[in-house]
Amino acid sequence: MIPECVDIKSVWNVLPPGIHDATLDEIEQRFAANDTRKRLYKGFRKGVEALQKAGCKVVYLDGAAAMITNERQYRITKARLSDFQKAVTAYDLDEATKRIGSSVLAKAELKALKSETEVLSEQIQEYDDLKSGAVTILRAENLDELPSILIRARIARGLSQRQLAGKLNLKEQQIQRYESDQYASASLRRLTEVARALHLKITEVAELSQHPL
Repeated sequence: MIPECVDIKSVWNVLPPGIHDATLDEIEQRFAANDTRKRLYKGFRKGVEALQKAGCKVVYLDGAAAMITNERQYRITKARLSDFQKAVTAYDLDEATKRIGSSVLAKAELKALKSETEVLSEQIQEYDDLKSGAVTILRAENLDELPSILIRARIARGLSQRQLAGKLNLKEQQIQRYESDQYASASLRRLTEVARALHLKITEVAELSQHPL
């Protein structure tokens, strides 16, 4: 079971230290909360399935792709991107092969660096697009994506977490907590209040599937 994230006074809340057992479905439900994470999870799952066919029984997963929700995270992410870009440019495949003892693993290490660079670039681009005001329609395939829509809508409206908190008569830290856990601790009433404060018009078609009860 994956525990709740904890506040360590850092950029994002994190999982508590330790190894936490989880199924692939649990990982998907907990962490594949936006388009970037869904794309990453899809690739991760394919990799796990390939490892399973090769006889691997346990996979350890570390790290996560997080949505940028404020200017501080934006600055830190840009700095991280710069560091990764420099690491990719300076990467010596021959030296890495000698260090690791495998050209396959060396190439995989370089690929991982490039992948992280791509993820950070996408996070920054998404935040820039939202801040620019060019994004006016935010689409969701199901209610699970509503928290992500609320966060994106706040950014697109040009509101800081503090400003949104003021509209709701809440403390800034409460909005930070809501957004860090994708509004998991918020009631339906609170979600509605946030949507109203953002002047967010939500239209959704509720369709009964053919799945038997």
